[in-house]
Amino acid sequence: MKRLILLLAVFAATPALAADGDYVVFDRSKVATLLHQCSRDTPPVGEAGWTPLAGDIMAMEAALPTVLTEQIRHRPAFASAPHGWIRQYVGIVRGGKRLIYGNFVPKGAGGDDGRWRREPIIVCDGGEAFFGAEYDVAAKTFTHVAFNGHV
Repeated sequence: MKRLILLLAVFAATPALAADGDYVVFDRSKVATLLHQCSRDTPPVGEAGWTPLAGDIMAMEAALPTVLTEQIRHRPAFASAPHGWIRQYVGIVRGGKRLIYGNFVPKGAGGDDGRWRREPIIVCDGGEAFFGAEYDVAAKTFTHVAFNGHV
């Protein structure tokens, strides 16, 4: 039992790793670039950065369908979100709150060269399948969601 608890504690304290291999957590150096989207509003950069842990990302992703209710009504594919999208995350501290910003890009649109794991993806237009969302970790709520322009 002690071993299981230790393993769970180690998992919870490690930087986020994707179970499905479809997301990456960037360090603070990528915040400004990731938040400089050309076809949608983004939240402010913030005063500092932090590294979200696997449990933080899992909580955000589990809550995502609730904030996408309107999109799910018109496009059933959104019901499976975040699966079906590659995700790029950064941790932001703004006003003393720890936030996670996620950049959601449909699978296949990020290229096959793996560059999306190293550099933020910026897509002009592209339609609402490209979107961004900011999540307040302590409040367990979304503070910002925006979709790209239409093709």
